[in-house]
Amino acid sequence: MPRRADPASLGGSVSVDDRAALRVMLDLSRSLLAAASGAEVEATLTRQSVALLDTRSSAFLRYLPDPDVLRVTAEAGAHAGDLGLTLARGQGASWRAALSEAPLLHLRRGEAPPWVVRAPGVPPVHSLFAPLRSPSGRLLGVLTVGREDPPFSPRDEELLVTFANAGTVTLQRTYETARAAATREGALLALGLALEARDYETQGHTGRTVALAGRLGRALGLDEAAQDHLRQGAYLHDIGKLSVSDDILLKPGPLTPEERTQMQHHVLTGEALVRRIPTMPREVLEVVRSHHERWDGTGYPDGLAGEAIPRLARLFSVIDVFDALTHQRPYRAPLSVPGALALLRAEAGQQFDPGVVAAFLTLFADPVGPQAMRGKAGL
Repeated sequence: MPRRADPASLGGSVSVDDRAALRVMLDLSRSLLAAASGAEVEATLTRQSVALLDTRSSAFLRYLPDPDVLRVTAEAGAHAGDLGLTLARGQGASWRAALSEAPLLHLRRGEAPPWVVRAPGVPPVHSLFAPLRSPSGRLLGVLTVGREDPPFSPRDEELLVTFANAGTVTLQRTYETARAAATREGALLALGLALEARDYETQGHTGRTVALAGRLGRALGLDEAAQDHLRQGAYLHDIGKLSVSDDILLKPGPLTPEERTQMQHHVLTGEALVRRIPTMPREVLEVVRSHHERWDGTGYPDGLAGEAIPRLARLFSVIDVFDALTHQRPYRAPLSVPGALALLRAEAGQQFDPGVVAAFLTLFADPVGPQAMRGKAGL
């Protein structure tokens, strides 16, 4: 907890010690520079606001343009518990700050304007609300802090505005990165859909495998980079089939040994094609090359076994086979979802990584109902 200066030495005001504030500001700068996503920026802002201003709690309310709401997406402090809480336009002090041209809204404990949202039984606090706006005036969100005592000083106000300004710059950078990623993802989708356009894959296969990749990646706790690599691999996994003839791809019966060799070569062709895309991560290439390897070592193209198979390729193997089993193919009718899951379970430890199968099966368990929200004062 930051050390507070003697009030007498500051002309009677209560503020954070300058050296402690400088240390926290340096920590904030380092953390923001390292942030790879908007969510990391928001988490950093709330965490460091609590440390800098010695507050009871801090929250970041992200502005979502489509529903036109503010939603709590990050929070910190001993009394946190509002994640997901949503405020409609004009509701609460956060919106009052967002719609004002002022850089900060300060509500003192005991003030109770009619537009303040306060949960029953929650004691009033001193609160600051700092909107984050781009240079063009676009609202990004609101950073808010609250504490019971002592009151916030003008220096505290300045520090929170500084936090908000630093957060604005970093959020804009992450948004620009996200837009570039979305453009790249659109291009990858176009490549993945090339097979479907030629009727080489069941319609929707690319989109379904990408969606399942996202769900499985989250279930396994993959970090954001790994989830992105898995998703890109899903887009591109069968791009090498563009070089395989229609006679083989659409053949309704079993393949001859020569035809099977040509079919299996598609992973090597795909890897060579994807390697030509600038800055393509190694992990994506591994998905394209190795998603037909088997846990028992009898897959292709390299006959890898167990954990020698790249992890993301092991994950995508389960996804790809499940989608193929549950949708019509030229050579067989689809299985039901329970039937496909039973087959995956039976092949765990032979074709598939048992741990991946176990995680995949949880995606189809009965959903758990959402937790009730607990709203608190002053948002």
